[in-house]
Amino acid sequence: MKLIFGHKGNWIVDPRELAARLDVRVRDLKRMEKRGQVYAKLATGDGEEAGLSRVTVRLPDRGWSGTFDQGGALIKEDAW
Repeated sequence: MKLIFGHKGNWIVDPRELAARLDVRVRDLKRMEKRGQVYAKLATGDGEEAGLSRVTVRLPDRGWSGTFDQGGALIKEDAW
């Protein structure tokens, strides 16, 4: 999984990879997003985590977070 910088200045994670990590189908993830049931947050690290970015995604019944290095590579992840 890779975090990439989009042409509109936004960060992008491939929805297919995200859906797999959340154990849902891509179409269900997109449907939940349209209904406002997907909470997503991007935070940048400081101190020991300077240069890292954390993406957190929550659905009504599950969630996932990933930590990415400066190049956008996934270095750590958690699911619940």
